[in-house]
Formats: sequence, structure tokens, C-alpha cells
Amino acid sequence: MTLFDYYARYMTELWEGKRPAPAGITLPEDGDEKARIQSLAQQLQAMGMAEFVRACAAQDGTVLPEDLFSEHIDPNGLEFFLRDPDAPEPAPEKPATPDPDANKHAFEVFLDCIAMDDGLVQYLIDVLKRMDRKEFFKLSQITTKLDLDPEEFLYWLGRRELYAGEEEQACAVMMDHALLRLAEEGRLDVVAALLSGDQKTFETFRCEAPELVHAPAATFDWYAKNYLDRDYPIRLIMRLNGVKFPN
Repeated sequence: MTLFDYYARYMTELWEGKRPAPAGITLPEDGDEKARIQSLAQQLQAMGMAEFVRACAAQDGTVLPEDLFSEHIDPNGLEFFLRDPDAPEPAPEKPATPDPDANKHAFEVFLDCIAMDDGLVQYLIDVLKRMDRKEFFKLSQITTKLDLDPEEFLYWLGRRELYAGEEEQACAVMMDHALLRLAEEGRLDVVAALLSGDQKTFETFRCEAPELVHAPAATFDWYAKNYLDRDYPIRLIMRLNGVKFPN
């Protein structure tokens, strides 16, 4: 297990009342759900992920390996999820750069945050398979500060290409079909390479794939622009891991 795996496990146990609050954390009993989540997020931010995991492990009498706490944490990755939800955003440097999320749907921003770490992707998959609204709500609050609904999220993601242009729609349909076929054939190594953006694998695959071989537009740039750079890879991973999308 990674440091984040322990963090997610302990945080969930704490929130569900299966674990007493460790020293330094006070779980508020009053207030609405949103206020309680924000209070917990603020305390976790102040305490830090590593110290929270140490404190919870100590409660159990568990000694975790020290190298677990030496894992590199991307400052733009996991620590982002522990920041104070009400903390003011830092003032932009001048000249100010455009906000990359300015014209994005809330669900797109949510997925961008989740995709920062494989552990978060797996955690989201587990939450959606259980349709755990409380956990989904916590994730959406911490990442986007919005109250997102899991069913609406799945409806939107399942129809993601319908909101796009014709080129992206065609690419999504062709690549979904090709990748799901590969998975059914047990060629998961090829699926993984394609989803990771390996150009050589794509060039080889397009020469054999019936979905692509007669499509002159199906270049790697076309694939990267209309599939990899969108939310389709994470949608495919969810499907392959048993997440059900509404019809």
C-alpha cells in the first residue's frame, strides 16, 4: 500500500465512525455535512498526510516502514487534496496566465484532479462501484468545492462525446470499440500501452485494427487530440474495472 492508500483508508474509517480521531484531529459533531467535511479538510491540511497516517497507525499499534513516508508527493498532486477548501487562492503572478479550467465543465475539472494520481483513480472507481454518495461528495468537495452528484457524473461521462464535435465523436467511438475489443481478447498490455500514449504501439496497432485501418484520419495526433487529451481513457479504465454507466 502507498502512503495515500493508508491515508484514504484511515480518513474513511474516521469519517464513518469506525476509528476514533487521533491526537490533533477533532471530528465536529455539529453542523451540516459540508461544514464537517471542510473542518476535517482544514485539520488534515494543518496536520499533513504523513503525520495523520503515523497517528492512525500508532492507534492500531502498527509500525509502518519508514520508506513509506519518504515517497515523493507531487506538490501539485496529492497535497492538493489536503488543502484548506476555504483558503484564498494565491495571487496570480504578473503577467497573469489564463486559467486552464476557465471554460471547463465541473466534471472535467473533477476528473483532471482525480487523474493526478493512480490511487485516486482506483479510489473513485471503488466509490462509484459501491455508489457511495458520501465518499463521492467528499471527493467533489475537496477537489472542486462543489456538490457533485455521482449519477449525474456517470451520465455525463458516459455520453462525453455527444457534447463534442464530429471528429472527436468519431475518434471516441472507434477507439472505445478497438480498446474494448483488445480487452476482450486479453491483450491488456496493448490497451495499457495505448492508454499511456505510446506512439509506436499506436502506429503498429492502426495497421491491424479493423476500426482504424481504413480511416486515413486516424493518425497518432488525431488519437492524442481527440481521445488521450479528453476524459475517454479514464472512462475506459472505469468500464474495465466494473463501473456501470446509465443507459
